[in-house]
Amino acid sequence: MLNDSIRVFLTVVEKKSFSKAAKALFLTQPAVSFQIQMLEEYYGTRLFDRVSRNIILTDAGHLLLKYANEMSRLQAELEREMQDLTSNIKGKLKIGASTTIGEYIAPYILGAFKNMYPDVELSLEVANSEDIEASIHDTTLDIGLIEGPLIGKDLESIPFLTDHLQLVTSLDHPWANLDTISVFELDKFPFISREKGSGTRAEIEQHLKKAGFSANNLNIIMELGSSSAIKAAVESGLGISILSKWAVQDKVKAGLLHTINLKEDEFTRVFRIIYHKKKFKTQASEEFLRFLKSDEIEQIIEQ
Repeated sequence: MLNDSIRVFLTVVEKKSFSKAAKALFLTQPAVSFQIQMLEEYYGTRLFDRVSRNIILTDAGHLLLKYANEMSRLQAELEREMQDLTSNIKGKLKIGASTTIGEYIAPYILGAFKNMYPDVELSLEVANSEDIEASIHDTTLDIGLIEGPLIGKDLESIPFLTDHLQLVTSLDHPWANLDTISVFELDKFPFISREKGSGTRAEIEQHLKKAGFSANNLNIIMELGSSSAIKAAVESGLGISILSKWAVQDKVKAGLLHTINLKEDEFTRVFRIIYHKKKFKTQASEEFLRFLKSDEIEQIIEQ
């Protein structure tokens, strides 16, 4: 019973909300509140203060968090050593993926891994690269797959997949018959961009700068939070954009979008695996890392 309460406590701390923790745990909010109340009664002290709709850990809460994290680490270590004895890989694995990877690549990877190791419980959190990196840094996620460059300390970064960024137009666009075009032509039509904090956006801006063209010169008419939304806007003729080849391959194969290579730079980027150097790795996470580094990955996500 106490283990269940500790799990709820850690989720409330991670989500910074009783309601979000309830959703993540598939519980009702009163059930989450009850588990926290049990812990507070057991230790005889308050664990959270509520300030302006926010929940803040008390000193006792911080102390419990320290030991709860250590308990989770020891539990993971116990599971790993048990699995070494039985040669059966199982346990929970929390994966984070930046938006493009989460929408178009991670589902295929996780599906293939789950087929190989059915006893591993997989969860996927999709957010922009900055948020995934932050979650890896505070150890709420085990492994992250990101598009942008790594900037945090105590994190390991490993390349695992090459991507090509391509100009995308509708089929009735004046450029729809072109194979290549100069970046210095990009200011001639409305441009649809990803949101700030997006790994795709950061990479595009970096490549344009390298080619001698400032992203400030783009005629950005809207910023959208996903590649799917941008594809729909481009297909509708609202503007042009630059997107991952993995994100547009379905629409291109279906004959709904046209892609153009940019002359001045290869516009390639490397998707990266990230994890915390100091976080204990279970056998499941080590096996997943080996899987990500295998030659099978590109074949798995090719449609």
